[in-house]
Order: sequence, then structure tokens, then C-alpha cells
Amino acid sequence: MEGIFPCGLPCAGVCLKTEGRGYAMEEYMRILLEQIHCVQARELVGEEIRNHIMDQAQANERAGMDREQALADAVRDMGDPVETGAALDRIHRPSTDWRLLVLVGLLSLCSILVHIGVGSRQEMPDGGYGWKHGVRVLMGYGIMLAVYRLDYGRLGKYAKRIAAGCFFAALAVSVMGNGLNGAERWVSFGILGKISFSDLFYLYIPVYGALLYRYKGEGYRGVGKCILWMSFPVLTLRANCLSAAVLLSLVLMAMFSVAVGKGWFAVPKRKTLAAFWTAFGLLPMLAVALAVRGNYLALYQTERLRAFLGKESSYLDYQRQMIMEYAKSIRFIGSSGREFTDLSGINNDHLLNFVANDYGMAVLLLIGILLFAVAARIIHVSCGQGNPLGMMIGCGCGLFFEMVTAVDILHFFGRIPSMRLFLPFFSPEGEGILVAYLLAGVVLSVYRYRNIKGCGRPA
Repeated sequence: MEGIFPCGLPCAGVCLKTEGRGYAMEEYMRILLEQIHCVQARELVGEEIRNHIMDQAQANERAGMDREQALADAVRDMGDPVETGAALDRIHRPSTDWRLLVLVGLLSLCSILVHIGVGSRQEMPDGGYGWKHGVRVLMGYGIMLAVYRLDYGRLGKYAKRIAAGCFFAALAVSVMGNGLNGAERWVSFGILGKISFSDLFYLYIPVYGALLYRYKGEGYRGVGKCILWMSFPVLTLRANCLSAAVLLSLVLMAMFSVAVGKGWFAVPKRKTLAAFWTAFGLLPMLAVALAVRGNYLALYQTERLRAFLGKESSYLDYQRQMIMEYAKSIRFIGSSGREFTDLSGINNDHLLNFVANDYGMAVLLLIGILLFAVAARIIHVSCGQGNPLGMMIGCGCGLFFEMVTAVDILHFFGRIPSMRLFLPFFSPEGEGILVAYLLAGVVLSVYRYRNIKGCGRPA
């Protein structure tokens, strides 16, 4: 069968062995590619080797060889196909970040033990603690391993479509409205439990990283598009859960700043970042002031903001006061002996308080260290990425884990107002499991394909 190679030479007859000269090209390529275990790498590696052979064959022709001999010598110069393929397999072999896997495994074990120990004495509906939480954690770990095997480059390929879907989903939730005093809407994921829509939008973080990469090199036009893609989910999400909107916006703003700092948009870095942070630092405060003055927020939101700003308000942050009071009796090791009768059960907001009360500050420090270690490991791995898409996606996930852990710890000490929290890997319902393990799986995918040619790059 005749065909044309990338260099333009006809391939008729090259499947036959040349006399005493070694392998024919197609046979050589077949044996070489059989040594490469990663299927995703075979196509591009094969194309690269094929082009190299044809380039050498053309050079041989210019040196005076006939076409068949030139091709045969070019194939022979590549060396033994088994040895060459084995060497390429070592280069393009998937990598596993065992440190991150171990850290997440330790957090998963701690999560199960905490819910068995602390949650066993709590009368909670639906059996959300104990063995059922353990099953959820194991399922989450399995989901992480499944995502880890996917090529994250698909996020780059379909970034705009996925982002548009996230925006319309957020808009739909916003239009549906909320329940009494900000009660959120939930979606059920079977045994994983109920997951709030606001927590699901944290999955927008890697998508936004892919969007930043897609607009790379577009100057101020790309900057404007990235700001718009940043604003859409945050503005629609704020009506459903203000605290989630603030946290998400901080992560996205930090990712945008990293992209500008890396020179992705070919604009003046300092001037652009100064204008961006000035605008997005002053505008939210102005928007809050106008919302409070114009009564655009719900009454409970207005009263909370007035209390937070130190103004006269009918809102009393009773939970925050109780947290600060209970913190005084917590020991470094062991139970304080007190019962948290004034807190609203073991939920996302107060889980750390119950843990420290039952086991001491040492266990809380261990959980905090492990969570910060996961965030630090993710950022370290991401910064070492040669692929800018993988770097940005990983950094966004690492920043999220870092910020949400800091918020949880500040809330534990009563340093910030009471709010709905998200504790990765520990939240009793599905949000702390599904979202955290999905983001961890994306980071593992970034690490897995860092040495594999063609993976992690949008088509």
C-alpha cells in the first residue's frame, strides 16, 4: 500500500526488509512502540521518531545514497528497537506523586476515626457519621484515583464550554432563590449524601485555570475575558452563599495574578496588577456599602454585615461567642470534660471545635498540619511543572486547600464571624468528600502526565 510520510517521501515498499540492512521502517516502529506502555504517549512519540528517521533519510539522499538505502541506513542508525523503545518508555512513563497520595490517605484515615469517635455519641439523622462516613471517604478516594488516570488536558480543550455550563448552572441556582435566612439548595449524590450547589462551584477552580491558559498571549483583550469569566460565577453564587462566593473570588483573583505575573498576557505586569487589585479591592467594599444603604440584601444579611462592621445591629453572633468561650477550656491533650450544648451539632461549621473538645488541641494541630501539608505539596508540584496549563490548574487547587484550611482554623478560634464552612475530607456530608477528592485527583493527573509527550496539552 502506498502513502506519504510527513517529509513527503512515498512509503511504497518500505515495509519490506532491506537486504542485510536490519529492520524495515514499519516493523521497526511497531517493535519500538510496543515497548512504550503508556498508550497516550505512543502516537506522538511514534510521530516524532518517524519524522526523525525521514529527516535522516533525506540527509542520506543528499549525501548520494539511493532512496531505499538512505531509508534503511536511517532506520539502522536509530539502534535496536527494543532498547530504544525501553529508553523512551522510561522517559514517557506516567508518574505517581506518592507523597500526596500518602498525605491524602492519612487525612482520610483521620477523617474516619474522627467521625467514629466524635460522631458516635451524637444522635444525627440519616446516620451521617461512623461507618457511613467511612464508606463515603473510601468512595471519594476511589473517585480521586479514577480522575488521576484521566488526561487533564481535556479541561483545556473544553474549558469555554465547561465554564459556560458552570455559569448557567450558577445562574439557575441564583434565580431559584433561597430558603429562609439563606438556606441553601442541595443535590443528592446517593451514599455520598447531599452536596450544596455552592460547594460544587469550587470545582470551577481548575476550569478557570484552563481558561487563563486559553487566553494566553491575547493582551488586554485576554485580560478582560479572564476577568469576565472570573466575575460570572462569583456574582451569581453570592446570592446563594456569600462566604463561598468570597472564598472562590479570592482563589480566582490569586490565579489571575499569577498568570499576569508570569507574563501570559504580554501586558505591563505591575500596572495591570495594581489596577486590578485596586479596582477589585475597592469595588466590593463600595458594593457592600451601597447594598446595605439601599436595602438590596436580605434583612439577615444586612444585620450581619452591620454587626461585622461594628455598627449597631439586631444580629447577635451567638455561635461565635460560644466558640470563644468553649476555647478557653480546651486542653492540649485529652477531653475538656465539657459538653457543647450551645453549638448546632457536629456539622461543617463546628467539627473542629468538637474534635478539639474531645481529644485536645494536639489532634486539631495534626489535622491542620496535614491539610496545610497537602496544600504545600500541591503548590510545590505545580510550580515544578513544565506545562503551564498543569501549573495553573495545580496552583489553583493548592491555593484553595490553603485558604479554606486557614478560614476553618480562624473560625475555630472565633476570629471571623460565624459562617457556613467547608472542611476538605472531613465534612460529614458529601461536599467535603466529593469536591476535595475530585480536586486532589486533578492535581494527581497533572503530576501523572508531566513527562508524557502530548498529554496535558489542549488540542
